[in-house]
Amino acid sequence: MSDPDDDLSLPRGAALTARDAQFREDPDALYDSLRVHAPIYRDTAYGRTLLTRFDDVRSVLRHKKFGVDARKSHPDSYMRRVAATGVSGREGQTAYEPPLVLLDDPAHRRIRLLMSKAFTPHAIEAMKPRIQVITDELLATFEDESEIDFIERFAGPLPTLIIAEMLGVPSTHGADLKRWSDKILQGYDPERDVTTQRGLRESYVEMSALLKETVAARRRKPVEDLISAMIRAQEESDSLTDLEIISLCTQLLVAGNVTTTDLMGNGLHALMAHPAQMHKLQASPQLIEQAVEEILRYDCPLTETARIALDELSISGCPFSQGDTLTVSLAAANHDPAQFPQPHEFDIERGDATHLAFGSGVHVCLGAPLARLEGQICLQAFIQRFPTVRPGTESPRRRRLPFFRGFECLPVKLS
Repeated sequence: MSDPDDDLSLPRGAALTARDAQFREDPDALYDSLRVHAPIYRDTAYGRTLLTRFDDVRSVLRHKKFGVDARKSHPDSYMRRVAATGVSGREGQTAYEPPLVLLDDPAHRRIRLLMSKAFTPHAIEAMKPRIQVITDELLATFEDESEIDFIERFAGPLPTLIIAEMLGVPSTHGADLKRWSDKILQGYDPERDVTTQRGLRESYVEMSALLKETVAARRRKPVEDLISAMIRAQEESDSLTDLEIISLCTQLLVAGNVTTTDLMGNGLHALMAHPAQMHKLQASPQLIEQAVEEILRYDCPLTETARIALDELSISGCPFSQGDTLTVSLAAANHDPAQFPQPHEFDIERGDATHLAFGSGVHVCLGAPLARLEGQICLQAFIQRFPTVRPGTESPRRRRLPFFRGFECLPVKLS
């Protein structure tokens, strides 16, 4: 294990996140260096160990002695910084329920089993016609325009509209849900200030109030939507509580929302930067599934995730103690040359879909099938409708938020 005190040239803390301009623009260069010189790297500034090799990352994700509950990590750990939302159960507010991604078994197994009964492949497949309709309606709103911000006008609002309809939340709340989601997402920034924390808390309370009303309405009169399905889901007389349903819905609207936006934004950016790949996909639409997998590998929307050692153990000969936080870089693993030949090349016919963009093991992303479907339908529709799409007049701007890699704005010319 590399100690940063032994080599002061190695970055630490915020310099290893999207808050740093150099990292934000070219994380692969840093990941390549760490993978060679310090593949298991102790970042004392953030109280964590960063892993960048594919085999190490996959091993940790699948290891039964690593958990995700931040309450089991050391008090000064990175997990404590990003997991605490500051939302309390004070009178007049909705109490905070840890999301599924931060729960260990048996709570994780119980909730995921119940959730999977509502989030079935059949339910996702049934969404395909509506995703196409919503996509076409949104595309029509800028049919006569020559240049747009792809994120603001298309990739940003689209997943919100789709998830809101899937949940059964009225589309009239689409703008509110997007605004609340963006503010709640700042909880993943370990350097967030008091103002950001206040906005996060207020947004969580407001979103929870709307979801609470919707859950109550569905308990009185169920319909064919995901919230009703969650209410119906039972396993041996067990069921999801209202607070658990609200937490799951919030997770879908926040983290699931931004990763799908970033999948589309990163995908279009990669295709525009590689015109031969764009033309190949336009000429052979059947390549869209492979293209989306390569986008997920090449410019991973979720750059990293974390695990907490639940016992004394070792990874690749490096010892860890109970409570230690390991940050596994999904983005670095997806560019490991030991796993992917020429990893920095963008090739929609690569064919190797063993990437870790959605994680692995028991915590593999439950919403992955929906994100894939949205990415396939929406990107395909966009590049077919606007076959000459190219970079816009202004430069794109990457988001400064750790964990998530995507664009705040992506100007594109449509004609």
